[in-house]
Amino acid sequence: MKERVFRFRAIEKRIAASKPGFRVLDIGCGRGDNLERLVRYGGDALGIEPSLERAQQACAIAPVAVAVGEHVPLPSSRFDMVYISHVLHHARDLSRVLAESQRLLAPGGLLFVIETIDDSPLMRLARALQPSWEDDEVMNRFRYADLVQRFEDAGFEVLAGEKFNSLYFAWELLPMKVRALEFFTPLFVGLEMLLHALVGRRWGGHCYLVARRPGSPRFPEEGASPSRG
Repeated sequence: MKERVFRFRAIEKRIAASKPGFRVLDIGCGRGDNLERLVRYGGDALGIEPSLERAQQACAIAPVAVAVGEHVPLPSSRFDMVYISHVLHHARDLSRVLAESQRLLAPGGLLFVIETIDDSPLMRLARALQPSWEDDEVMNRFRYADLVQRFEDAGFEVLAGEKFNSLYFAWELLPMKVRALEFFTPLFVGLEMLLHALVGRRWGGHCYLVARRPGSPRFPEEGASPSRG
């Protein structure tokens, strides 16, 4: 059900299915939530994570090194995909993270990013009220169009992208605190779908972007054309 909100899930699954055994690096893998999904898709996955505690937990899913995205201690051109979920807003040097992603990808490899954006007035309010997340400081704040431009400036070809999650991110925190509230999740998913149809393409609080390092494509399925709005 939540995949209706997290619109990138169907796209990443389709891309992964088109290349069994794809080599993927999850930058800022945290405790391994995304690593678990990438492994389930059939990926040959590695993670990097600056927190030793979180890296140790993620090691139960796939190999993880303690490192930051600005300096990844791995060989160049090693991966078919670099995956970065809700990490770029914590980066101390965004340009360096994108340069490292470009270096680590084989020619034609994909950078798949999910990120928080300030296109949503509600997200801007949330950032003002809570300027950090799990003690990780928010170093960067983006608008969607600016993020697309940063990818292109770093030498990537942006293949697909979209804003999503106008309201649901605010609701999602509550069931984490009070599990019984999960009963109301279908109601909020329906409301989110309505908002996406009305304003989501303008006011999404999150976005995904799929970008390619120049070269012959490594995945038969690479997504749709990007939105610029």
